[in-house]
Amino acid sequence: MPILGLKTPGPSHPPHFSLEEIIRPNILALQPYRCARDDYSAGILLDANENALGPSLPSLSSSSGSTSDGASGESTAGTDTLAQMSSEEKYLLNRYPSPTHDSLKNQIAKFRGVPDENWVFLGVGSDEVIDMLYRVLCVPGRDQVMTTPPTYGMYKVTANVNDVGVVEIPLTTEGGKFQLDEEAVSFSTH
Repeated sequence: MPILGLKTPGPSHPPHFSLEEIIRPNILALQPYRCARDDYSAGILLDANENALGPSLPSLSSSSGSTSDGASGESTAGTDTLAQMSSEEKYLLNRYPSPTHDSLKNQIAKFRGVPDENWVFLGVGSDEVIDMLYRVLCVPGRDQVMTTPPTYGMYKVTANVNDVGVVEIPLTTEGGKFQLDEEAVSFSTH
């Protein structure tokens, strides 16, 4: 089953690997969320919680009471940034940002030398990405993940939150090296 919502087919490398085969079927069957901005590009969309009065910004006039050196004690950093924005950019501040972040993902794709934004995934820090992987790939109460302590503690915490079992195979530390215990890993996967 293809991943719904992609504008073009996603990555297919390495050729022997299919991402669709490891995603939970109920996740693959989800219809992508469509917001009102997908269908309308102009106007204020009250059902999308857009502020019909425009952005709530401090006055950009010099009569705000602060001097050029900020002697009034008020921060001027925000107004300095706002003063550099165009009217169109200020107008858009009353809207939610793009949920897909395509322009940022396109820039990252160009920087990393990958075909397009479909090859780039963004998350709000590694904890969110780990949680999302468990939710998309693991069936709660049935699947297990393997960790190799000492490791990042959120792997286990997030597995527990998502009702995913954890098999811990400690790294071997002989001679100061941190190596996979290949025999233990192989045994635990059978």
